[in-house]
Amino acid sequence: MSDRHLLDHAIEELSSNPEQYDAVLERRNCVLLAGPGSGKTKTLTIAMARALLEDVVEPRGIACITYNNECALELETRLGRLAIEPSHRIFIGTVHSFALSAVISPYARCVLPELPPDFRLASRDEAQAAIREVYQNLFHDGGNPLARWRFAEEKRKRQVDRTAPEWRGRNVELADFIEAYEAELRRRGLIDFDDMPLLAYRMVQANPWIGAALKARFPVLFVDEYQDLGHALHHLVLGLCFQSGIRLFAVGDADQSIYGFNYANPDLLLRLSARPDVHRIRLRYNYRCGKQIIDVSMAALGEERGYEAPDGAHEGEVFFQATAGDLNLQATDIVEHLLPEIRGREIPLEEIAILYRTANEGSAIAVALAGTDIPFVRADNQALVRRNSRLSRFVEACARWAAGGWKVAQPRFRRLTDEAVNLVYGIHRSFEEEQAIQLELISFLKSSIDAGESTRDWLVKFRDTLLQSWRLHAREVSEDWDVINQMIDRTDPSGPHGDLPLAHFGGFFEGSGRLNLSTLHSAKGREFDSVILFAMNNDVIPSWRDQQRADDLREARRLFYVGVTRARHELHVCFRRKANSPFVKELYDRLKPSQ
Repeated sequence: MSDRHLLDHAIEELSSNPEQYDAVLERRNCVLLAGPGSGKTKTLTIAMARALLEDVVEPRGIACITYNNECALELETRLGRLAIEPSHRIFIGTVHSFALSAVISPYARCVLPELPPDFRLASRDEAQAAIREVYQNLFHDGGNPLARWRFAEEKRKRQVDRTAPEWRGRNVELADFIEAYEAELRRRGLIDFDDMPLLAYRMVQANPWIGAALKARFPVLFVDEYQDLGHALHHLVLGLCFQSGIRLFAVGDADQSIYGFNYANPDLLLRLSARPDVHRIRLRYNYRCGKQIIDVSMAALGEERGYEAPDGAHEGEVFFQATAGDLNLQATDIVEHLLPEIRGREIPLEEIAILYRTANEGSAIAVALAGTDIPFVRADNQALVRRNSRLSRFVEACARWAAGGWKVAQPRFRRLTDEAVNLVYGIHRSFEEEQAIQLELISFLKSSIDAGESTRDWLVKFRDTLLQSWRLHAREVSEDWDVINQMIDRTDPSGPHGDLPLAHFGGFFEGSGRLNLSTLHSAKGREFDSVILFAMNNDVIPSWRDQQRADDLREARRLFYVGVTRARHELHVCFRRKANSPFVKELYDRLKPSQ
C-alpha cells in the first residue's frame, strides 16, 4: 500500500472522533490540548504525515520538536508505519537538537563571531570549572560558586529576552555572572546544554533573515509536549511562527506539567492557546484508562475536565492497599503478595509498573525484588539505562539484538546501523563514513551472539571496541558519550546493583519481560495494564517542601494525576496505614458512593 493510501486510511479511522479529525486537517496555527490517553501521538503523527504529503512541496519539509529522544523515536516509528521514512525533509528531535542542527551550526559563523567553528559541548566538570573561575573574578567573597549559580541558572532560563528591561533591571549581579560565564565558555571553545535553545532564540531574534531561511526549509513546525519545554522554546516559537510566519501545530496538556524543577511553566501553553491567531482544539476522549480510573483521575487532579471513555470502553478497577510499617515493609508486601496476585491474572510482567516519587522508594522495591527471580528495569536516577539518552537507549537496543533479538529482527538491524551513523556523524556524512560505521557495528554484534558475556563485560567491550573510536570522530556536539561509563559502574558485581545477564539488560529472554520500576516523572507518556502507586504517604506526596508554595503543591497534585492515568485496567494505590496522602483520601472519597 502506498503512503498516500496508508495516510487516507489513517485519516478515515479518525472520522469517528471529530476533534482528532479536525486537528489532522487543520491548516492554521493550531494548539491541540490533549489529556492522558487521548490519542495525541497518533493525531500528531497523522497531522505530520498529511502536512508533508499535502502542504509542503519538495525539497521543503517539516520539523517536529519533542521533549526527549524517546518521544522522537516513537514518532519516527509511527511515521514508518505510514511508509514515511527518515529523510532530509523531516527533522524530529529535542529542542536542543533543533537549536543546534537547524540554527546554530548553519548560521553561527555569520552572526556569532565569538563562537569558534570547532566548538563543542562542555562536560559537567568543564562547566563547573568555568563557573568557579568567573565567580572568583567577579565576587571575591569566598562564597560557594555553585550555590550562587543556582540562582543565576533560574534567571538564565526564565528571562530569555536579554533586550528586555528586567534582564539588567533586576538582579544585575546575576546577569553579570551569567554573561561572564558564557564569555568564559566561548573563550574555551565551549557551549553548555542550556546554551543551545538560548543561542538559537537570540540569533533568530536579532537576525530576521534566519527565521526566513528556516521558513523556506520548514514551513510547518510541530511541537510535542509543549508544556514541558520551557521559556527558551516558547520565545523561539513566538519568533519563528508569529514573526517569521512558520505554521505551528503544538500539542500539550497543562495538567501534565510536572517539570517545574527544570523551569517548565504550564502557563506558557495556556497563553499560546489563548492567542486570537491560534485555533484551539481539545481532545475529550480517553482511550487508555478504564471508566473508573478516568473518574478518579479527576479527583487526583482536583478539577473536572469532562474527559470521557469511548463507547465500549472497559470499566477499569481501583484498589487501595494500606500496609503497617516502614518503606521496606511496604515494598516487601507488594513483592510477596500484590505482585503474585496481579500475575495470577495473567498480566504480562512488562505490562506491570510500580511507580513512586523518588529513587529512594525505587531502591526499596529493588531490594525487595533482590531475592526473587523477577527481572526488572528501573527508570530513575539509579537506572542502568537513561531513557533521555540516545546513546544509552542505542546500547540497550544493541544488547537486545545480541541476546536473541537477531532471531526475530527485534530491533531491526537497519535501525541499529542508522542510529549508529546518526550518533557519530548526524545527517552530514559521506557514503564511506556511513559504511565504515556500519561494518564496525556488524562485526561487533556478530561477535556478541552466544558469547555468554555478562552485561558489564559486554558494556566494557562495547566501549573499548566501538565507542571510544566513535567519540573521537563524532560531529554531534550534544551527545553525552560518558553515559557508557555510568552504565559500566552500575553493573559492577561488587556494587549495590550488581551485574546481570545480558538478556535481562536487553529485555530479550525466554518466558518473560521485565517488571517496570519508575519514578512518576519518568513514567510520563507511558501506559501499563496494571499500575502500582507505591508509598503514596502523607510525607511523600505532597512532601513538606511541596506545601511551602502554592505552585509546588499544584505540581505535586499534577504529578499524582500523571501516575493515576498511566493505568489501563488496574490501579493499585499503596500507602502506609494511617499515614496516607490527602490525595489518596480524595480518590477513595470519589469512589465511596459507588462502593
